[in-house]
Amino acid sequence: MILIEECPNNPDLTKYIDRYQLFISEEPVFIKAIPNGKIECYLIKKGGFARWDNVSEEFIDNASSGIFPATNRTTFFYIPSHIVCLNIKINLNILGLQLFSNLQTNWQSHDISDLIPANEQSYLLSSINEENPIIDVDKLDAVIERSLSNYQVDKKVDQIVKLIHEQVTSKFRVTDLANYMNMSPKTLERWVRKQFNLSPKELLQVIRFEFVSRSLKNQSQRKFMDSTEFGYYDQSHFIKECQNITGYTPKEFFSRMKLSTNDLVFE
Repeated sequence: MILIEECPNNPDLTKYIDRYQLFISEEPVFIKAIPNGKIECYLIKKGGFARWDNVSEEFIDNASSGIFPATNRTTFFYIPSHIVCLNIKINLNILGLQLFSNLQTNWQSHDISDLIPANEQSYLLSSINEENPIIDVDKLDAVIERSLSNYQVDKKVDQIVKLIHEQVTSKFRVTDLANYMNMSPKTLERWVRKQFNLSPKELLQVIRFEFVSRSLKNQSQRKFMDSTEFGYYDQSHFIKECQNITGYTPKEFFSRMKLSTNDLVFE
């Protein structure tokens, strides 16, 4: 599998867009997506993929475009054959924009055209050359900036996401988060679940683990470093949380990460 990753060139977009990804695969593959605190927005040029459904206990084909919410659960995907797919990893700050305010709790009602109009989707996909694949970052930046420019920001959503990221390497607890947000723990619980479809504890865990996995993926020599540097109480705390989130020990998890991204492993 070929994976190309690019970050937005427009600095105003980095608040909402984490990175752009282009996947090209020539053979069948099973992939496990690890919770990463990101919303995924994809467009398929060729081929397709299926997602494991826990209710029906079978793989269900996905549409040629769509949005997946951020979650604290792993997701299994099956690519049966050749695929060319453009993916946009979106930061949780985007939930502060009116257009996406209920995305986490009602993601099935959202469409990628909210972010990229249909005519622009066709252009972006047609511009992908499989023999010399690149991501047209400037075009994506321009299209997404136009889509987001007309919406006001819910400052409370912005505040809590920023706060967690700022405190991600400290031993930051839900009670600390409630105090910073001037809410009681119960009020915080209700509000966070309404906005993110996660409990405050789950939100903290997912954002912290994404930070850890990205940091350690880019610094392979530090995979087994002192976990307290990332806000865990001790090494056993980190190992337990890694197993709960990924299903693997840290050693198993990082050994399965064959791509440049930090949230996909091969099964």
